[in-house]
Amino acid sequence: MSAEFTGVKFIAEYFRKSGIKHVFGIPGHGNVAVVDELIDYSSDIQFVPIKHEQWGGHMADGYFRANRKVPAVVTTSVGPGATNLATALATAYVDSSTFIALTGEIQTYLFGMGIFQEIERQNSIDYINAMRHLAKRTFLVSNVKQLPRVLPNAHREALGGRPGPVLIDLPMEIQVEKIRAQIPDPPVSLGRLYPDPTNIKKAAELLLSAERPLILIGGGVVMADAQDELVKVAEFLGAPVASTFRGDAKGGFPEDHDLYVFSPGNVGSLVANKLALDADVILAVGTTFSDETTSSYAPNVTFNIPPTKLIHMDLDPREIGKNYPTAVGINSDAKTGLASLHDSLSHLGKKADYHASAHYQRMKQLKDQWLGEIESLRNQTPMGIPSAVKIMRDSIPKSAIVSVSAGLPQEIMAQLWITSEPRTFLSSGGYSTMGFAFPAAMGAKLARPDRVAVAVEGDGSFMMNNVELLTAVQLKLPVVVVILNNFGWISIRDLQMRNFEKRIVGTDFKDRAGKVRTPNFEKIVTGYDAEYFRAENPAELSRSVSLAIKVEGPAVVEALIENKFPYSGTKSYGFWDLPSRQKN
Repeated sequence: MSAEFTGVKFIAEYFRKSGIKHVFGIPGHGNVAVVDELIDYSSDIQFVPIKHEQWGGHMADGYFRANRKVPAVVTTSVGPGATNLATALATAYVDSSTFIALTGEIQTYLFGMGIFQEIERQNSIDYINAMRHLAKRTFLVSNVKQLPRVLPNAHREALGGRPGPVLIDLPMEIQVEKIRAQIPDPPVSLGRLYPDPTNIKKAAELLLSAERPLILIGGGVVMADAQDELVKVAEFLGAPVASTFRGDAKGGFPEDHDLYVFSPGNVGSLVANKLALDADVILAVGTTFSDETTSSYAPNVTFNIPPTKLIHMDLDPREIGKNYPTAVGINSDAKTGLASLHDSLSHLGKKADYHASAHYQRMKQLKDQWLGEIESLRNQTPMGIPSAVKIMRDSIPKSAIVSVSAGLPQEIMAQLWITSEPRTFLSSGGYSTMGFAFPAAMGAKLARPDRVAVAVEGDGSFMMNNVELLTAVQLKLPVVVVILNNFGWISIRDLQMRNFEKRIVGTDFKDRAGKVRTPNFEKIVTGYDAEYFRAENPAELSRSVSLAIKVEGPAVVEALIENKFPYSGTKSYGFWDLPSRQKN
């Protein structure tokens, strides 16, 4: 039945009806009516008082990545509060994650007058035009009567097909105007996209004829919850499985499985790069073939497509054939596509024990060689990041959700972290955003309170987002942050060392006298009334992480990490196309 509501009450009722339970935001004059209304819905919808809009966007992004069903909402005021969302929108969009942004806007009857916090020299309220490039869909509500259509349409866009963030720009007077209407139902599920049977058969025939097949997975496998179907296909074929660097690919295949070969590409693995290069058929599922995974498309490094034949399965038809010629294209949800492929393989061929195959033996030999090289690197540098990754993996429950920000932590965690479950490794890999990990872990913990949540940050990244410790303390949210403190922007410092004749500028935190300057993280953390632990050696790191995950509120572990080049990073097995003095 229809009833009378203010605009913001109508929105709150829709959120409650749709099962949306978390709104992240900072109250401002442009959205104060939204936040005020949520007071009356506190038993169903939790308002999370963030300290910066970008971090709120990453919280909402992490929230969705951890559950992949229900989005969260971020609300901001008008003007700079709203533009602060730009990087969070782009991060979610590139990695096919989502949230609903509800931004305040100036009054419609003042559009174009250049009032407080309006940009209008080219177009009135230009904010919506600027954000259009960073979101899957944007909506400007110019009349309160549009809300019954805009809300379910925005919700549908956020979740439908390939997910992406949506933005609803809500002028202030519309927030308080009255509307008589019925609260719409949330969008119905459209079900899964099934593949074309003819192409599935072609793919099955091609895979059965292959002597050296490889399966490459991206975030589409996790998005579709297709891990079980993937394992069946891989075991039927005896095909090694590699995951890409981007987004949420890790965990799409259990990485403790004997067919897992880690990641190909620049900061990948010896085994994945060699197997990808030698493969006669590659089955790619839910991946975009970005430069990190492909060694910047350089021939004879990671892929040779062709002559390697590519079967590309993806929910988004624009990705199929975009970066490599495709022998068989399958426009499908990963779960239905892999299930159909397994059925076709079972009909056309017979499953054998892959452990006796020459292909498996070659994979095992390469894998043992690579793991030996990594172990040697760890022994050489006990407090290098590769060692820290192993120590953390041994100290953190397998079911924990771990998030990571850009820089060396992201590169080396993607290379070496072992993930056995989907939706437990959250990385800003596509847009490679610094400051992502801590807020994303907070969002993930709110979505999955039953899981341990750990954010792995570099010192530079944590300097950006540590303000959200106050939010975590306010909520008594048990999230652990591990700061891998190497005293600078060391991933870029190492790039300067390799590509610019060791000319270092702006990347090591030194003053003019050459003294390293680093924050006193203990004072920062305890100043927010959070728990602090310090680790200067492997035993202390193991002990500190184990203690931190038992703290009832937020806890921070500062680990002092090796930063001397070249021991600061890991071993690279591919290529990344970057400008270089040596090349020009």
